[in-house]
Amino acid sequence: MLSVRAIHDPEAWNRLVSGFPVTSALQSWGWGEVKRLSGWEPFRLAVFEDDVPVAAAQVLQRRFAGPLAMLYAPRGPALRAIEDLPRVAEALAQWAGRGVYLKLEPEVGWPAEAPPPEFAPLVLEETIQPEYSLWVDLTLDPDAVLARMKPKTRYNIRLSARKGVVAAVEEDFEAFWALFTETNQRAKLLQHDRSYYEAVLREMNQPHGAAFLSIARLEGKPLSAGLFVAFAGKVDYLYGGSSRAHKNVMAPYAMHWNAMQWGMERGYRVYDLWGVPRVLSPESHAYGIYRFKEGFGGARVRFPAYDYPLSPLYTPLKRALRLRKDFMNWRMRGTRRDVL
Repeated sequence: MLSVRAIHDPEAWNRLVSGFPVTSALQSWGWGEVKRLSGWEPFRLAVFEDDVPVAAAQVLQRRFAGPLAMLYAPRGPALRAIEDLPRVAEALAQWAGRGVYLKLEPEVGWPAEAPPPEFAPLVLEETIQPEYSLWVDLTLDPDAVLARMKPKTRYNIRLSARKGVVAAVEEDFEAFWALFTETNQRAKLLQHDRSYYEAVLREMNQPHGAAFLSIARLEGKPLSAGLFVAFAGKVDYLYGGSSRAHKNVMAPYAMHWNAMQWGMERGYRVYDLWGVPRVLSPESHAYGIYRFKEGFGGARVRFPAYDYPLSPLYTPLKRALRLRKDFMNWRMRGTRRDVL
């Protein structure tokens, strides 16, 4: 029988979570503090069998109205083995004793074309985090990482250096913010307030983890910038932007290569390019993003979501949230289709 215990110490929590083979930066203490800014309440829960930890779940609670609340483990829970997921979900549901449903997104990284496994009584459902990503293997030496990239990407990384682009890890948030905002406006994408991204940098620099900016410049002018978080062996590219000026110098390639080198130098195993489209079609709003990211030679992986219904209100609430997302998509881009 499994038992659930709350953990209240940031270092103890991060040490526990980072020790599981299936885990994510979004299960770290810092991410829970970031999500407080957008109305979520984090709970850090260790799941034990006797005295042996089998899982750890940072569960975020979001209240809507009255008894309506959802519980969500972003890219979680951290697991000893994926086969433990149904038992862990049951233990978390018993702990909750409230809410409409529990959503789990364990960061296993299934091969993208393989059907995800089903775990009764969990329901395969729509994800909140991007369902598909590209993982680049950083355990190789830099030359081998470059060799796995597409020839055009490898050429553009070297071209940017010849053109005088210099990429480095910096603390210039103003440069990042200007490029990030410009890009989102151009692509008609939603974004949080500035304070949210400042909190990501602040809170994700935490025990057993890091957050940093990689910025590519030409003659001192910032042309491309990304915000990255690193935790439990992975470097995640969460947010980024670039200028349309001097497109011929290929600054985004230099920015990403610099972040990859940062990870390799510190012993990280995986570079997660984060979100790519579910459907690989030129009509996809993000197809150009996919073509850019796939050039770095990563394996396309999938992160399915599993819902554990806790109330008869599950189906109506799920439909209402989908309608809200459709409306936001239509308002921003004139289509109900999701970006990814």
